[in-house]
Amino acid sequence: MRATNAVHGVFSKLASTMAALRRRSNFICEDCERSARCGLPPSDRCIVRAAQIARGDWKLRRRARALSRW
Repeated sequence: MRATNAVHGVFSKLASTMAALRRRSNFICEDCERSARCGLPPSDRCIVRAAQIARGDWKLRRRARALSRW
């Protein structure tokens, strides 16, 4: 039974990581480098958000965060 639970745990973690990589293609406040200390409500007029979208590196950070859960 332990082996079955271990295999199930591994596949469950793999599935959740794959889903996180494919989910949400748009920028959200969770992707922002200042999300932990911002405290402001989400807004389309956020200057920091616009700068990060222009740079395009937020997608790499999202993927790294999803893979770091392993």
